[in-house]
This record gives sequence, structure tokens and C-alpha cells, in this order.
Amino acid sequence: MRFADIFASDSYKFLETFADATLRTEDGTKFKVHRIILAYRSIYFKTLFCSDFGDGSDILLKGMDSKTLENVLIYLYTGNIQLDSENAADVLIASDYFMIDPLMKESRSFVLKDMTLSNCIYLFLTTWRIEKLGILDYCHRFIIVNFEKVVTGSDEIGALPLEAVTRCFKEKCLNISSERTVWNAIVKWVIYDYPERLKFVPELLKYISVEDANEMLLKEIISHYVVQENPFCSDLILSTSQAHSGNMQNFQNILKSESFVRESRVPTNLHLITHYYNGFSVNVYFTCDGEIDFWRKIANIAICPDYLVQLGHHIYMFDSWTNRSLIFDLLESKCIPMVPISKNRCRYCVVSVNGCIYVIGGSVEVLEDVMDIERYDPTKGKWEQVSSMVPMFLCEVVAMNGHIYAIGNISNPIMMVQVYDPFSDAWSFVSAPRNFRYDFTTIAFHGHLYIIGGETIDCVLRSTEVYDPVKDVWMPMPDLPFSYVIPKAIVLKDVLIVYEENLINRDRTPPVYWDPENRVWRVIQESSPLRKIHLFKSCTITDPKVVKDIVQQNRRQDNEWIKSLLA
Repeated sequence: MRFADIFASDSYKFLETFADATLRTEDGTKFKVHRIILAYRSIYFKTLFCSDFGDGSDILLKGMDSKTLENVLIYLYTGNIQLDSENAADVLIASDYFMIDPLMKESRSFVLKDMTLSNCIYLFLTTWRIEKLGILDYCHRFIIVNFEKVVTGSDEIGALPLEAVTRCFKEKCLNISSERTVWNAIVKWVIYDYPERLKFVPELLKYISVEDANEMLLKEIISHYVVQENPFCSDLILSTSQAHSGNMQNFQNILKSESFVRESRVPTNLHLITHYYNGFSVNVYFTCDGEIDFWRKIANIAICPDYLVQLGHHIYMFDSWTNRSLIFDLLESKCIPMVPISKNRCRYCVVSVNGCIYVIGGSVEVLEDVMDIERYDPTKGKWEQVSSMVPMFLCEVVAMNGHIYAIGNISNPIMMVQVYDPFSDAWSFVSAPRNFRYDFTTIAFHGHLYIIGGETIDCVLRSTEVYDPVKDVWMPMPDLPFSYVIPKAIVLKDVLIVYEENLINRDRTPPVYWDPENRVWRVIQESSPLRKIHLFKSCTITDPKVVKDIVQQNRRQDNEWIKSLLA
């Protein structure tokens, strides 16, 4: 649609004759407009037309191209706009300039969804100049995740200001196949404005991770002309004069002593996430690092696991409702059959302690409770029975601080908490929660045990309690804002989230998260993807060796990273 087409419609057919102002762009294009409409829709135009800035009837808008202005005017008159990869960034800038918040929100959302390798540098530079646009961090993150392809795909990395490019270089989670990519980026950035940027080379070399740079790369760096023919690197060249004879130790020591990147570029953790999306189809994803904003699909599995347990290079997946399980190989990204549980059961609990997996509780098809407790030792590849607890109606089981906590009840109103010590193969008792409940959920978080929601005989509870294992005491917490029929809890990126598992009640009881600083439960916003948290299960992998091995595969150049459904 063109701006002139608006006045051909029935709604605006006779309006053009009442135009009382002209907006002009530097290319000579003119738009006849109505001051009252623009002033009503835009703070900028309200100020322009209603303040003492001349008669406001003929206005030149400097720095504004005609196509972008036309798109903005169409929006101000109709409330609609056709955004695409060509105009979205310009419209975003214009919406900020004209102070049109709804258009800024819409165009910002489009830009975030449409960011690509070809436009990420341009968008970064745009938001670098205009912080109010609010997408600078996302642009930076997109570049970090796709850094290898950004550097190899073009020379645009050189357009970034020094502060921006060094911000990228210092990232521990920089997604690169090797440290050579950082060096290539440095060279491209310097050559982009050569020889003016030669003076920055000594500083840029400090962003080379010596832990990740091999001798071949170090030789290449010291012999490259941006170093050898650089007057600002004379001291460095002098101190490494023996480098050409094969001695890299001096150069390596200098880089190491002055480096801003003192550790290997490996994140401290990452996540495996399953997504239930259609029927019984479940996709499996790896995140790029400890964040959950970008992921890559690694598999599709035939079960819908409600428990994920990571031991070594494997994830053990359990669907306790159908009594199915499998082993997922993290390096091969494939499923391996798992030895079935000895005692046939369903709706059981699964926990992991000290490298072993425990299956506790559950029932057989005739709803007969199973009291046997089984332990799976991956080194033996088989299940074995361990000591049983004192009989009780088991509700939830949680692993915490090397022990297993089983919470249940004998009868109304008597609750019971039993603790299993895997070293002694013995159960003991600790204090029970203050209030009787059943069908609750429990979770371990920051060394404490949380009991959340549940029911009594006549009502669904909103109350929560927290257990301190050191003091052996239960303490009340603020009530949940909603009553969850089937409450579930998950810790995602160190945030405790509670959500509704019951399909019928889910729309009325949105998920909430715990704000520890203000000690209050906060409702997750309707626009947040975490509203769909019930469709996901996650397992955070922290073992340094396992993380390093996965990261090596994650950083292959042919991997495609996409924005996750949780971002």
C-alpha cells in the first residue's frame, strides 16, 4: 500500500482535501498530512504542531528517507504496517524518532524474530547508537552465538567499534570452532581501517585465549604483517625475537601474563531440553551454553519423559506413566535401550544420588502400591533392590545433599518424611511439614526442600513450606497466588517456577516464579514463552569434562542455531 492509496478508500475518501500540512524528505518527496491526526498518534508531531515552532505547515524531515516516512504515515493513519526484512530496522529507528511506542514495540518484535547473519551487524550498529531501541543485548548475543559464521561470511565485523568488538572477544562462551576465528576477526577488524587501527593490535592480542591457542596459531600471529610491520608492536617483536626459530614460549608467556581471557572458552554449564510438541513426538535440543535463548535440535524421541537424569555422557530418560525408559548418548545424539526396572510399576519417582539412579514408589495396574526400591548402577548396567522405607502413602521423592528425601503420609493428618543414606543403605526420620496435604509437589532448591501446593480432604491448597536440613525445621512461605490442581515445579536457570499440570485448569492458573529478594511469588507475564513451560523438561549439565566434550560438537561450523521456544 502507498500513502496516497489511503485516500482512495471509503473511510478517507474526502479527507485529502482537508490536509493542512506538508512533510518533505531530502529526496524531494512530499506528503500532504493532517496535523490533528498526526498530533493525536505521535508525541513528536503533537509537540511539533502544538508548540511554537513556526506555522508547522511545511516541514523538512532531515535524515528520513521517503519510503520509511511513508510506512510510518500509513501506520499513523490506519494502525497497520507491512514489515519485512528490508524496512523493519528503518521503521524501528523512525518509531523511536517520532515517539510512537506501539509501532516501536511491533517493529522491535519483528526485528528480533527476523535477525539473520546478513543483517545482525547492521542492527547492532543501529542499536549501538540508539540505546532506547532495547535490542542491543540481543544483537550482541546473536553475534556471539553465530560468531564463526559472522566472521567467515563477510568483512562486516570490521564495522564494529572497538568497544563492541572487544566485548565479543572477552566472551567465555564465544561460539567458535577454534581460537583461530578470534585471530581472523582481529585481522579483519584491523584491515577494515588500515593503518589507523594498527595502534589497537597490542590490546586486541590480549583477547586471544592462550589456553585455546596452539603453537601453529601463535606462529601465524607473530609472523603476520599486522604484527611484524606494526610500530606499536615493536616491544612485543623484540621480546619474541627467537619465535622464528620455533621458540614460542616467550610469546606465549607474554600473552598469558597480559591476557583478558585467562580461561578456556568453555561455558560452565549447558542444558538438554525436551519439547513435547505434537501427539507423542518429543524433540531434544542442546543449548549453546548456560543460557536458554538459542538451541539446536539433536534428536526426536518416541517417549515423553517426566524425568531426566544425567550421569556421565548419558541422559537417562523415564516416562513413569507408561513405564518406559531409554538412555540418550550425549555425544552420539542417539538412543540406547535401557535395562527395564525389575519390578513392573508406573507413576513412580526417579532420583539420582552419587552416580546411581533410584526408582521409588509407584503402583501396578491394579493400583497396588509398590514398596520395593530399586537402584541402577551404570557401571554394572543392572537394577538391584535396596532397603525399603517404613510403609507410608508416598507422594514425592527428592534428592538433596547426597541423600534421598521421601515425603508422604500415613493417614490424615499425619505426614512423614524419611531420609535415605546411600552409604549405609538405611532410612531415618526427620521433621514432617507443618500442614497435612497430599498431591503436592516438592523440589530441591539452593540446599533447601520446598513443598508446594497440594490438597486436603476439602480444598486445594495455595500454601508452601521450606525445609532447612541443617536445622531440621520446616518454615512457612508466602502462599501461591493460585491453587494448582496438579502443581509441578522446575528450576530453570536458577529460577524456581511452579506451573499447572492439569490441562483443564491451566488457562486459569498461569505459572509463577519465586522472587527470593522480595520473598514473593510473581506471575509469569502472558507474553512470556515460559507460559508454555509445561511442554518442556530440562536437564542442566555441569560436569566440566562432559560440557567440554559437548561444546566441541556444538561448535562445528555446520550446526544451525535457532532461537529457542523458551527465549
